[in-house]
Formats: sequence, structure tokens, C-alpha cells
Amino acid sequence: MSSPGRLLRFAGIALLLGFASASQAQVETKSFQIWTSRDAQQGALPVVAARRGFFEKEGLNVEVKFVSSGSEIPAGMAGGTIPMAIASWTNPMAMVANGVPARILAATTDISAAQQLVVHKDGPIKTPKDLEGKKLALTRIGLVMSILEKMCKEYGCDVSKITLVNMLPQEIVLAFQRGDVDAIQTWEPWATYATQQGGRILLSATDSFVAGKEGKKRIDGIYAVVFARDDFVSNNPKTVQAALRGLKNAAEWLEANRDAAADIVAKDINIPKPVVLNTFAKTYNQITMTADWAKEFDEKARYLFDLKELKNPTSAKEVFDPKPLQQVCPACVKGL
Repeated sequence: MSSPGRLLRFAGIALLLGFASASQAQVETKSFQIWTSRDAQQGALPVVAARRGFFEKEGLNVEVKFVSSGSEIPAGMAGGTIPMAIASWTNPMAMVANGVPARILAATTDISAAQQLVVHKDGPIKTPKDLEGKKLALTRIGLVMSILEKMCKEYGCDVSKITLVNMLPQEIVLAFQRGDVDAIQTWEPWATYATQQGGRILLSATDSFVAGKEGKKRIDGIYAVVFARDDFVSNNPKTVQAALRGLKNAAEWLEANRDAAADIVAKDINIPKPVVLNTFAKTYNQITMTADWAKEFDEKARYLFDLKELKNPTSAKEVFDPKPLQQVCPACVKGL
């Protein structure tokens, strides 16, 4: 190679390195952790963003850390050990209602269809009305009760006539397998495990499999969100924007490459790939913030406050912070 050619080549490399350095220099905090639950509903997106290099491309070194349940995250965030997390939107909702400053930065995943009612395949329950007088195992929290109440309102069953058995998800599947309960209401991967034990899905929060009434029927909405401590967002605006860009690009890649994404997620969270793919079939990843979603948030917050699961009333106006996402993707923010 001629001397001028080498000079041009080195100049090009230096220019590229300069751009990379400039990009990373804009990030106030390069290395930090994102916490999430060890499942393919909420945890898949940050795992893909980390393993496929989407965070790295934004100048970040993000470590994905797991909890067994998203409900463990608020305490860690309040204590200052968790800067950013992805979990159900009720977690930052509860934090703000309890006076703990946190901000929702975007919706990450619609997990509504992963919330399912499973009955025994050859059992007597053919419609929600048939649940009356029967035992239904569930984890008795506001999100689950909201689905059950809306389901019964839509399909004509009386919740007060159903015997509700409160259990943890893993206990629910065992009770179903033993025949101790007639039906279960739970989320993925537990619903899939129950179908592998002779169950069939009767309803989800978005779909009906009731004979004669099959099809799309959205009765409730549940979402995973990315949220962070107030001080982390205030002190690290470029870092937060870089994280949102990484998550946005990862969400687009995941939805276009579900099989490859399932390989990554199955290995990271130690769940069989078919179960991950089954969960993916019931979820949708997209980084967004909209006025309609804010309205759903407000309705859910009022419901949980009425159940006394929230200490104080709260609203999207108090919890949502659309500004970082607007900087990253103006089209992702609508009506806020």
C-alpha cells in the first residue's frame, strides 16, 4: 500500500475511533445494572439488548441482573442499589404512591396475552360460568384480580361464587397437576407448564378460546416498563437516552428475529427454548409512550388504590417522564 493510502486508512480509523469516543464521552455513567425478573416476558428485552451488543453500540456497559419477581425491585431502588429496572408497571406505580421518587421512561412489552386462565383439558369447565362452585388457584394480587373481575363481567360469571385459592405461581402448577384445583389463573411460563400437564387455555386477557366465542377479546392490559430512580435520570440524561436507544433497537431486532432471540433468552434465564417461544407468541416488545397507555395506567392505579394496594392515589402525570424518549425517538411518544 502506498504511503498516502496508509495515511488515508489510518485517518479513517482515527475518525471512526473519534466518533466512538465522542459518543461514549457523552454518556455520564458508562457501567451500571438493569434489574429485571427471570422470565421471558419482562427479562427478554434487556437480555437481548445486552447479549446482542445494542447497549455496547451506545457506549454502555450494562449488566443485566435478575430477581425472582419484579415486586422485589422497588425496595432495592428505594435503597439506592438499583438505578434502572424493567418490570410490571405496577412497581413504579406503587413506588410513587408510597412517596418514593421513580420515573417510568417507556413501555417495553405488552404482556397482557401472557396472563391466562387454564382449565383441565377433559374437565367440566367449558365456559367462565362453569367456574362457579369450583376451585380457582391464583396469586391474589390486584393485577390478577382485575383480569378475573373483568372476565366475569364480560362472560357472565360471579366471582363471589368461585372459591379462590391464593398460591405462588410454582405452587399453582403443582396444585393443578395434582388435581387439587379445577382451574388456574397465572402468567408465563407457568401457564405453559400447566398446559403441558393436561391443561388448555380457556381465556387470556386478550383472547377467548371459549367454544363459539373464539377470537380476539381484550379485557385488560398489563405492561412491562423501563423505570429508574429520579436522581439517576436527572444526573445521567445522556446515559438514559443511550439505554432507551439500545432497548428500542433490541426490541425491533427481537420482534424480527424471535427464534434467534429465544436461543439467547433460553440460555440466559435457563428456561427451555419452546417455552420462551411460547411466551414470545403472547408478548410484543416496543419502546413507546402514548396518551392511550397513560389512560390505561390511570385506570389501573385507581383500581389498585380502591383495593388498598396503593397507599395513595397516583397517575401517569406523576409517574411518566416522556422527555428522554422524545429525545431518542419523537415518533415513539404520542399525545403526551
